[in-house]
Amino acid sequence: MTRAETGQNRTAAARSGDDAEVRLGVIGLGRMGAMHADNAARIPGLRVVAVSDPHGPSLEAAVARLGAAGHAEWRELVERSDLDAVLICSPSSAHCDQIIAAAGTGKHIFCEKPIDLDLGRIEEALAAVERAGVTLQLGFNRRSDRNFGALRRRIAEGAIGAPWLLRITARDPAPQPAAYVRTSGGLFADMTVHDFDLARFVMGVEVAEVSAIGAALVDPALAEIPDIDCAITTLRFADGALGVIENCRQSPVGYDQRAEVHGPLGTLFAENERADTLVQADASGIHHSRIAGFLAERYDRAYLAELRAFADCLLKGEPPVATGEDGRQSAILAAAAQRSLVERRPVATSEIAG
Repeated sequence: MTRAETGQNRTAAARSGDDAEVRLGVIGLGRMGAMHADNAARIPGLRVVAVSDPHGPSLEAAVARLGAAGHAEWRELVERSDLDAVLICSPSSAHCDQIIAAAGTGKHIFCEKPIDLDLGRIEEALAAVERAGVTLQLGFNRRSDRNFGALRRRIAEGAIGAPWLLRITARDPAPQPAAYVRTSGGLFADMTVHDFDLARFVMGVEVAEVSAIGAALVDPALAEIPDIDCAITTLRFADGALGVIENCRQSPVGYDQRAEVHGPLGTLFAENERADTLVQADASGIHHSRIAGFLAERYDRAYLAELRAFADCLLKGEPPVATGEDGRQSAILAAAAQRSLVERRPVATSEIAG
């Protein structure tokens, strides 16, 4: 019996009985990894057995908080025989190798985006997952957001007819550090990739062509990397519909996350979440509370929901909310946008995908 078959049998055993559970290992305990580990500990059917991070204080804190075994070396965690699945929340450059290693030991995988910045490596990882017969779910958390989920459902129900136009606005509250930007793959691969996935998710149609312009306006020094912090990306969908994605690395009003879809029967709006629903009206005007802050505050429920969905994949046989192929398609769109920016022309996705 192969190690992959052993892993599949372990999870099949975990599915049986009233106390079914998935035994998890968490790789990477930075901001996202620590949050996912804590969320997993709150979800029935998931149990964090082991965690890994080379940073000693982060590892020690997680071990104490979760009561899990700790490993400084991630390969030691992957080789454990008492795990059914891993959550990969490490730096992006390690994701592909960790997916391949986990699949090789028969473990199911939840991985933060991206799989990799190179399409060839992405395809290598997806082939390893396919050979092993394990589940891979990507961390495109916006699919699990209640507002964007409702937007997709209403479109699928025909509420506005066949969509004509999509607009997505995504602005971070503050720029990422330059050291992060240098290894991120650039704005399209790091930031807009979520919006590319959201566009495909909401519209239910693939993108055929991408055109992008951008500039380093918030921090002109980014041009030396080179990278940009403001961008307008237009999309032409396979059915002829059009889309616009607006990105900026800084927004003084907070984490600005909106989407709008227009069609022959009307328009749907997914607005920002606010800190509360309080409205104050006085002589100076009408005042709302601020919009929700960055990742954990804005998408706290979505992060929980995507891990619940991962548990349902393994315990109930539900399909992943975001597959490895979804990750590949978004990477293709990011590469097309980057080529369009550099070459100053529209780029067909077929040029990238081959």
